[in-house]
Amino acid sequence: MNVPAQLLALAAALLHLWIFTMESVRFGRPEVHAMFEVRAADLAAVRPWAFHQGCYNALLALQVLTGLTAAHSGAISAGRALVLAASASMLAASVALIAFDPRRARIKGLIGQGAPALATLIALLA
Repeated sequence: MNVPAQLLALAAALLHLWIFTMESVRFGRPEVHAMFEVRAADLAAVRPWAFHQGCYNALLALQVLTGLTAAHSGAISAGRALVLAASASMLAASVALIAFDPRRARIKGLIGQGAPALATLIALLA
């Protein structure tokens, strides 16, 4: 696995861990749930969904980190496969978000969470 692909994968993983923190840990803070356009009055209903979504983002990040660790431990093919699968899932999720709500493209869509995943895939497949 080439160095640019590893660095891009690490960036994608760190971004998804940050998203996990926003969705699962800090979501109750007014500045955070406002970032997701959730009104305080709706917080109790939306928070479980946000927590669950954050867990998905953390699991994708952990898959990338596990793949990088495996590659550095000598299991290059397995590590590359994990990074490819997680990056493809990250990109697919961002495309799905844009398809559902094009306004989100700027923040969480292709430009936000999808760009590092797309760059990782390009670097891995080049």
